Amino acid sequence: MIKLGLLVQSQNNYLGIGKVTEISDANANVEYFCSIGQRLQKTLPLSSLSQVRLEPQARCYIKSQTQDKWIVGRVFIWDEDTEMYQIDLPDKKTAIATEEDIYVRCNLPNTDPIETLAMKGHETPYFHDKRLAFVKSLVKQRAVSRGMTGLISANINLYPHQVEVVRRVLEDPIQRYLLADEVGLGKTIEAGAILRQFLLDEPKKNAVVLVPQYLLKQWRLELENKFYISHFGKRVAVLAVEDIHKINLKAKIGCLILDEAHHIAAMATSKDAAVRQRFQTCKELAHKSDRLLLLSATPVLNHEQDFLAMLHLLDPTTYKLDDLAGFRAKVESRQQIGKVLLSFKEDAEPAVLKSNLQQLRNLFAEDEYLLKLADDLENSPANSTEQEQILQAIRVHVSDIYRLHRRMLRNRRAAVEDVIFDRNFTPKEEYDLDERSLDIHELLNQWRSVAPQDKQYQRIFLLLFLAAGTWLGILEQVISARLTGKPHAKLIQEFKEDDVRLLTTTPKFSGEEEILQSLLKIIRQPQEDGQRTENLKTVLLNQLGTYFKIPANVRKNQKEFITRIQQRIKRPITGDILPKFVVFTSFVQTCGEIVRYLSDTFGAETVASHQFGESPDKVEEGLNRFKNNPNCFILVCDRSGEEGRNLQFADWLIHFDLPWSPNQLEQRIGRLDRIGSKIGIQSSALIGPYLEDSPHNAWYKVLKDGFGIFQQSIASLQFYVDGKLAELETVLFQSGAAGLLEMIPPIQEQIEAEIAKISEQNALDEIDANDEIATEYFQDLDNYDACHLEIRRAIEGWICDALGFRGLNNPDSSEMRRYQPTTRTLVPINDLKNRFAESSLDQFGTYNRRVANQNPGIKLYRVGEGFIEALWNYINWDDRGEAFAMWRTDASWDSKEGKEWFGFQCNYVVEANLKLAKQVLLDNKLDNSQFKNLQRRVDALFPPIIETIYVDGRQEPIRVVEDKALLSILQRPYKDKNNNQGRDYNLAKERLGIIDDFVDPSKWQNFCYQVRNTSSELLSNRPDFIDLCQSCAKVAEKKLANRVEQLRLRLNQQSWDNALAEELKIETALNAAILEGIRQPQIRLDSVGFIIVSGRSLVQFE
Repeated sequence: MIKLGLLVQSQNNYLGIGKVTEISDANANVEYFCSIGQRLQKTLPLSSLSQVRLEPQARCYIKSQTQDKWIVGRVFIWDEDTEMYQIDLPDKKTAIATEEDIYVRCNLPNTDPIETLAMKGHETPYFHDKRLAFVKSLVKQRAVSRGMTGLISANINLYPHQVEVVRRVLEDPIQRYLLADEVGLGKTIEAGAILRQFLLDEPKKNAVVLVPQYLLKQWRLELENKFYISHFGKRVAVLAVEDIHKINLKAKIGCLILDEAHHIAAMATSKDAAVRQRFQTCKELAHKSDRLLLLSATPVLNHEQDFLAMLHLLDPTTYKLDDLAGFRAKVESRQQIGKVLLSFKEDAEPAVLKSNLQQLRNLFAEDEYLLKLADDLENSPANSTEQEQILQAIRVHVSDIYRLHRRMLRNRRAAVEDVIFDRNFTPKEEYDLDERSLDIHELLNQWRSVAPQDKQYQRIFLLLFLAAGTWLGILEQVISARLTGKPHAKLIQEFKEDDVRLLTTTPKFSGEEEILQSLLKIIRQPQEDGQRTENLKTVLLNQLGTYFKIPANVRKNQKEFITRIQQRIKRPITGDILPKFVVFTSFVQTCGEIVRYLSDTFGAETVASHQFGESPDKVEEGLNRFKNNPNCFILVCDRSGEEGRNLQFADWLIHFDLPWSPNQLEQRIGRLDRIGSKIGIQSSALIGPYLEDSPHNAWYKVLKDGFGIFQQSIASLQFYVDGKLAELETVLFQSGAAGLLEMIPPIQEQIEAEIAKISEQNALDEIDANDEIATEYFQDLDNYDACHLEIRRAIEGWICDALGFRGLNNPDSSEMRRYQPTTRTLVPINDLKNRFAESSLDQFGTYNRRVANQNPGIKLYRVGEGFIEALWNYINWDDRGEAFAMWRTDASWDSKEGKEWFGFQCNYVVEANLKLAKQVLLDNKLDNSQFKNLQRRVDALFPPIIETIYVDGRQEPIRVVEDKALLSILQRPYKDKNNNQGRDYNLAKERLGIIDDFVDPSKWQNFCYQVRNTSSELLSNRPDFIDLCQSCAKVAEKKLANRVEQLRLRLNQQSWDNALAEELKIETALNAAILEGIRQPQIRLDSVGFIIVSGRSLVQFE
């Protein structure tokens, strides 16, 4: 039963513990104790209240009726018999109090540590020093990360281009972006970091991630291992695009991520009504979602229709689906700008720069900022650092203002050479040893020579050509289908349905049947040696023989060689780590045949597969086995493994056959050619018989020398490549190998021209991860990561040494630890249950990013991680360690009585004052999420810091301590045992009375509050502090003005855009508020201490 004076909590709010002060009918008035001078009154239903029993170590306040003052203590125990609390007081005394006499602070953060010191409720300086080190570490992390805690706490390698993408998105008030990095540069990582930040910023909002079905498990695994998505409950739904109908369109989605967005965009113009409806659903979700991330590496050039659909998802007002002609015109007009911009490089000749400067002025006659940069460039010394900086500023400005969409971010592989190796996948050429190959080659050439020169026979020859370049069972099925007019049941999964229909229904020409029968006869000849699968086995054996250092004399004996390898695989010796081989084929049945053959040779446990028809669970099990099981060293993939998979940990890529589509081959290579791939990945290709007129060998040379696919990515050339295939198919049919070889020089020239056009487009759209802002941010993050031992000392000093959690090492590594409360932990049980409930205390973590990267799922202890966040929130509520009083003995100080020095140490958290900026957001009806984005921007302009100031308490007025010798004494860490310099004594409990010998007890409280007010003013007026604020404000003013100018220039181009006009208005108002908040920052007292310095020990004084 709820009675007056009881301590209660309500299920209707999160304010924590309050006291019942009045009961009326079905309601009660509950008083929430914030501090002695501040209470909060709430009227709540009695039914929502439940009585609270305080746990040991709970901080409590008691009003002494006899002395008319407040005293502070900690609960020791509740006596059930007397129904009284026993309270431990600071002076080592004990108080017995009823529940009605006790007050407990509610859940609102503690705002003023001076109150604790003024009431002499302080605790040991040991706690203070440990707490201050912890606070400094977390404030530093916030400063270094610029508030991007989702990034710094994610289990990812930090790469400059990815960090810059995340920074740009998270500092933007409108987070609707197209992440358009080229293949293999980590768009998933960028999206994951942004998603994690959203989940941290908005604890009550949900997110949806839509991905292709075949990438579903990979996304879920990536989000869990790198971004700990399970720590956020069921707030994130990762679904296949095909299951979009399962989403409730009325549900509020805070963040929507669409992977492979170009596939979704293509649905807009599908001939299938059901597919178009799927696009409509995606569009509806995208337009209503607060935040939107589209992921696509598709270049704009030659993909205007799909690109327009993607931009329509981002910004339907500016990019209308029915204005394809206008969009194409816009893309074309950018070509000239891109061409000029490409010339502004650091290594450009002075004459080239001079001629292009005038073009720049003509193109941007109204851009005053750019015109000034042009003038500065003209007057700068050639090849100087100044010139390089101006050239970079020109590129960044033009890109930011005139890109296709200002919220499209693209990184190119060529621009991030420091994080991804130059492609070098030119394979070792392996030729067929099958005696049947020569006869098959001759008969196919004969078929081509006598076939009618019609399109349908041209297509049939392509099918014969492809089937002859893989396991010959495929060729047998193609020929049988052609002869009988009935396709093999499994042939449909190898070729398109239209191609199979053409194969079976096109009339046979004169003499064709004889040629095909001859081919069948040859294929069906018994063959013991030389089959392509055996050739593959030989390639693998040779590499394993080299790896295991098998002697040459053993290798000569095939049987003994195989036996030796098999024995070594089954019984490895110390240090053996089998290389990982990935074998690709274009055919489903070929994949199955390879798996069967290699399993028979090396053992089933050594081979994993990625095949059409396998269940998603089996595919994932195989991939995990290949990656993590040292005995599984071969992965065989058909086409189903060519897109989306991350196989950069592999050592060797083998092409069992070569696809007709270079874009398909690009996808294959892209599985290994990614960020994080190994140096010196090897490659082999099985390319048919060793003949000068072999069309398979000629096709390999077109891929290698014409498209250059093994030396450079052709991902951005996919439209050109697709358009070229029809011509190549005709040449193959009409002219064979010789015709294909003649195509190499023109393909090389055309690709060079195509790359130039794409570069002109990309010059505008790509971001510069090496500009000054991006470089500085990344370097700060990277340098701070190297300090992981310091981070660990600071955090464990508080949680283990002070609060009494026990650190437990992972059996596999002492660098992986978790923390467990014990009976001596100084956190009440209720607080452990309530405040640490979602901090995953049972999971291991590490302070070393490299260790985390090597152990997926291991937490990274940084601000933003659940346990660290729980501690940070707890420390902002609990007053332990906020205040101390200490006697410091120093051998260098005068030991005479009366010569003691006394004063205060005040530790302030200094950050930009966002009060005015917050009001701008409120005036414009912007929600809390906008404040988080704003704070990140401001943290970049004025990083939060801890400032410590010492003031002399002996003099009036109170003054800052400037004497270096005294400062050296005051800045020493707390030592409660004798050392060379002296000893420190905690002035608490039975020593509290010593403070009264220096400050009149009746004046103590007022004295403390005077020190707080005066020290804050002294810090504000300190010359170096004023210089810091002014210099930061000066830099900020320039950056903010540039941001406003960019918006103004965009609005000049899009004067009809009301949303852009509104953004410019808000940005202008925010600028003034931010600058004022930097010039006059918020100075908040975090902790405080009273210090006496003496040449005598406290024992002598007493």
